[in-house]
Amino acid sequence: MNIEIFKGLTTDDAIKQLEAEGEKYTGLFVDMSDKEARKYVKDQAVVISDLIKKVDRKRIDESKRYKAKVETEAKSIIDRLKIANEPYTLLIDAHKAERAKILADEKRVIELRAAMLQKEDDHEMALLINKTFEYDKAEAIRINNEKLHAIKVEAERAAEERQRIYNEKVKQDEVNAENARLANVEHVRKVNTDILFVLVTNGISEEDSKTMIRLAAKKELPQLSINY
Repeated sequence: MNIEIFKGLTTDDAIKQLEAEGEKYTGLFVDMSDKEARKYVKDQAVVISDLIKKVDRKRIDESKRYKAKVETEAKSIIDRLKIANEPYTLLIDAHKAERAKILADEKRVIELRAAMLQKEDDHEMALLINKTFEYDKAEAIRINNEKLHAIKVEAERAAEERQRIYNEKVKQDEVNAENARLANVEHVRKVNTDILFVLVTNGISEEDSKTMIRLAAKKELPQLSINY
């Protein structure tokens, strides 16, 4: 879809660039604990999120004048931007979940240590607490790794499905455009044929009639044109 109403905010090439950049991160493991990598992912997400807000704001402002066209174009842009943003938001959400788990574990460590200080006279209890914590920590890491793997698998599946749907839509748009063109050609041919019949019926030669129709279609006859 050619962007017209929103070209002051973005262009199709700009969105394609964001989509291509986002596609690089689909299914890709990014170390979100790395400050630079995390900053890049968040910055990319902010850029796209801000653009989505601007497009949605303009959609509201322009909807009274071009409601149907605005809604169609805005939905197409926002859907594509959301798809481009999804690899980043998945990484951010996964990082948030991981950080929340780490903070919860740290809090639990503090609480366990406090409990251990209160029971210094009970060595066996302290050993049991340590053993339980280590087991729980290992189990939490295993579960977290499984969740991250599931997120990655789902992201890859979703990306493939989005690409399949997009490809089908492009093909259907091409078919619709060709059908519309053929229908218009057939309509023009019928109108010309009807005019030719009337002219010939009224005594004008077929050759002269065709010449008149051709000149009228090209708008070369003053004050005379054909309404298709």
